[in-house]
Amino acid sequence: MFVKKFFGVILLLTILILPQVVSAEKTDWFDRNFYFKNLQTIIVFDVTANPGLNYGGSIALRNMQDTFIDNSRKLKCNVITETQAYRTLGYQLGMNLENMAYSNPLQARQIVMQNAYRIADAWIVANIDNFANTYYIEPEHTVWEQRKETRTYYDRSGRRREETYYIQVPVTYPPRRVDISEIEMTLQVFEARNGDLIFARRDVRDRQDYQAQKGMFGRISNSFFEDVGKKIR
Repeated sequence: MFVKKFFGVILLLTILILPQVVSAEKTDWFDRNFYFKNLQTIIVFDVTANPGLNYGGSIALRNMQDTFIDNSRKLKCNVITETQAYRTLGYQLGMNLENMAYSNPLQARQIVMQNAYRIADAWIVANIDNFANTYYIEPEHTVWEQRKETRTYYDRSGRRREETYYIQVPVTYPPRRVDISEIEMTLQVFEARNGDLIFARRDVRDRQDYQAQKGMFGRISNSFFEDVGKKIR
């Protein structure tokens, strides 16, 4: 019984020490009349972010983009990146879409979307709506915990023995700062020929940790492409 209680306390302390997921919520919508298994080639656009978000700058966004593309392989279909789409469609249309993407990225994207049916069955866009780091102060608090004690005694034969037992003791923890990492994303799939929305997801996550968005972004990407991939297969 003492052993069970001891390990129970260790587990509780581990849970309190390790970063914890505060919430993870996905909200989906999809066109129930669309036959997803017809999707054989999909354009995956670069990840975008709302203005003013402190996500770490262009390098951090490029790293997230690499993660997003890596996870897109879970679709088990032909994936075309945004850059590849610029090259292929630019050649077909007689335009330098790659250069346009630097000077007017919104216009370049619009041209790809309008002509996506020439090279793909659908396209995917993803936007980071929120990327924030907050915190709160957990006040001082006292909890009862088990403490291991050892006592020595001598048996009837005079041999020295040790006995381990556990007692309940109050332990006071000082105030501490609890960091919260937040990320929210909107991910959408559009049918290429008519530009109709066929799948949408709102993924909102936060975690008790400092700047943990990179890991959460990876899990969001993995979950999204796995679920879309299941509809295609």
